[in-house]
This record gives sequence, structure tokens and C-alpha cells, in this order.
Amino acid sequence: MMKKFETLFFFAAAFITVFNTAGAAEIFGSYNNGCIRGAHALEESPYFQVLRYAPGRDYAHPELVSFINDLAEKAVSSGLPPLLIGDLSKRYGGSFGSRSAHGSHQVGLDADISFDFASPRRSSSELGHPRELPLVDAKGRPTHFFDTARAKLILLAASDARVERIFIAPGIKKRMCELLSEKAHNDKRIEQALRRLRPWFGHRAHMHVRLACPVDSPWCVRQAAVPKGDGCGAELQSWFEPPKPGAATNKPKKVKKELPEQCKAVLAGY
Repeated sequence: MMKKFETLFFFAAAFITVFNTAGAAEIFGSYNNGCIRGAHALEESPYFQVLRYAPGRDYAHPELVSFINDLAEKAVSSGLPPLLIGDLSKRYGGSFGSRSAHGSHQVGLDADISFDFASPRRSSSELGHPRELPLVDAKGRPTHFFDTARAKLILLAASDARVERIFIAPGIKKRMCELLSEKAHNDKRIEQALRRLRPWFGHRAHMHVRLACPVDSPWCVRQAAVPKGDGCGAELQSWFEPPKPGAATNKPKKVKKELPEQCKAVLAGY
């Protein structure tokens, strides 16, 4: 009985917390198990277009909206074409559903950015059925799409201090290390940018940008810090070595998680 009362009390407190902070964006939970109240829809600009894999996936925390606009303007100013922005989050966050390949994108801090460009400007049909331009093949070898423009875009994104990490295919990380490791020894900013590039499964045709938890969202669950260094050594090399017999795999396992109590109110639209 006491446990039931405590659960009801916590839910009521969570509801009051959400209700009383109306008007300010706030995150509850983790990147792969949470929600967001006060997300903003991403409005297209001359500097980028938004892909439409499915309706309602173009919401984000204001900090991520600002980051995307800043990155797109910097990219165009540096001579790159307008960008193509992929999935963000749903209006109140939460899972995209069991049919989705996304395990995260639940709190408005994750954005997929295509390695294709919006040049020429894409039609509505093209935005709903985008093409994929993999920068590396299935074996991690660079394709002809991996050019100076794509390398510049990745570095621009990774150089922003708001970024916590960027998930890319191991082959892309390897190539970026080849291009920048020498400079990173003499430039801490480049070392930091390389550190934020994290090799992960898939992500051959887009990069998955993740911002750190905002300071005004104390309920946002932070990830462990990225290891020191540029990440171009043994850790990266391990992705290209055959697994040892009996060794644990890095591949993520889908585990059913209990949503934070606050999300019950948020996902109900309150």
C-alpha cells in the first residue's frame, strides 16, 4: 500500500513539475528513454531542407534548432550547398515505435544530417523519398562520395562546443583520422572535434549529431564522457578486427525500459 502511495505521489509531483514550467522546454530521461516538453518544430530556411521519412519527426529542443540553423549557415558561408536534415524527435519525444531503427531521438537532442545536399532544391516527393549517399562501403572503404565537401561538413559539426558526440560509420571515422590526426597533435580544437566523432553501426549515409543535456534540464540523463584523446588509436582499430571467440559484441541490444514518471504527463499532451 505504501509503495502504491509513493508511486502516486511521485507521479503527482512530476505532473506539477511539468505543468508549472509551461513555456520553457524541458527534458526528462535519457536519449533512448525519455521525452521533452516544449519542443520546437524545425522551420526550413534557404540554408537547409527537412527530409520527411515520416510525419511529425521534425521537433527538437530549442538548443538543437539553434545548432542546426547555425551549422547550415556556416556550411553555406564556407562554400557548401544547403543541407538536408533528417529525423529529429516527435513533438513530445518518446520512441518512434517498434518498427523504427532508431533507439534514441527521444528527447529532442538528436539530429540526423544527410551526406547528400539540397542542391538543387528538393521537391516534396524527393524529401519524402530521399536518396542515400554512403561515404564508405560495407567494408569501410571510402566511396567517391567522400570528398572535401563532406569532410568539411563533418568537421564543422564536430567543432561546435554544444555537440557531445557524433555517430558515424567506423570507416568514416578512420578516414577523418587520416585527414586530421597530424593537425590534431598541434591543435586542441581539432583533437576535440575528432574525439566527438564516435564510430557506430550503420551511419554510412548520414551523421547522427547529439547535443549535451542543457543546463536548464536537470531531469535530462547525461551520458558518460567521451574518452580522452582523438579516438584514432586502438579503440577505432578494434572495429576493423574480427571478433575473438566468445568476445562480447558492441552491437546494442533492445531492452524494454520503464519511462520516467514525468513522461506519462508529457506524452499525454500536458
